[in-house]
Amino acid sequence: MKKEKRVRENAGEYSAAPSPGTPAPGKPSALVDTRVIYCGDNLEQLKKLPDACVDLIYIDPPFNSNRNYEVFWGETKEKRALEDRHASTQAYIEFMRPRCEQLHRVLKKTGSFYYHCDWHASHYVKVMLDQIFGENNFQNEIVWKRTSAHSNAKRYGPVHDVILFYTVSDDYAWKEQCQPFNQTYLDNFYTHYDSNGRRCRRSDQTGDGIRHGESGRPWRGVEDKAGRREVVY
Repeated sequence: MKKEKRVRENAGEYSAAPSPGTPAPGKPSALVDTRVIYCGDNLEQLKKLPDACVDLIYIDPPFNSNRNYEVFWGETKEKRALEDRHASTQAYIEFMRPRCEQLHRVLKKTGSFYYHCDWHASHYVKVMLDQIFGENNFQNEIVWKRTSAHSNAKRYGPVHDVILFYTVSDDYAWKEQCQPFNQTYLDNFYTHYDSNGRRCRRSDQTGDGIRHGESGRPWRGVEDKAGRREVVY
């Protein structure tokens, strides 16, 4: 693989790589050269990497959509294309399986893996990843609502993508991301005030439960018979 200043990331999307001899910002890795962007088939490049050398993996591969994608890029309007066609869903899974197996191999025990897909193959991808990473290492199915339009006349509109989140152990790194609500959100949703003058909103007290073990305990002397955890908002 050769180093290039401009490399393909997704269908028609490019980004600038560091110039030769210019270290990229951030802490360098002792296992892989993080200043290099590798071009070409990721399966061949992954085979060259050592085991457990990557902290975070996010992939946005073809979706098995049976479509061709084209984009005209840059000032020269250079035509770039991606063919997302496979003989069958099984053929698509067979194409992705060895790549996901290599990604699993290079992921650290503290690492995280995210697979971006949609309704075309997400259910088949989930089964494949359960086999590779283990069912117990599946952490979340993230639903990304892309649009609110529902233009399909004879079915519910396919308006969302899916991101499947896996790890290789229970010892994965997790840093919760929090930020203050903006004033517009507060004004629209937190329209009540408690006795201390703090903003609040009316909502149920049912949490999402606990995956492993008992799902809830009595709250203020009330036991939840439905098996759901009670929380206070």
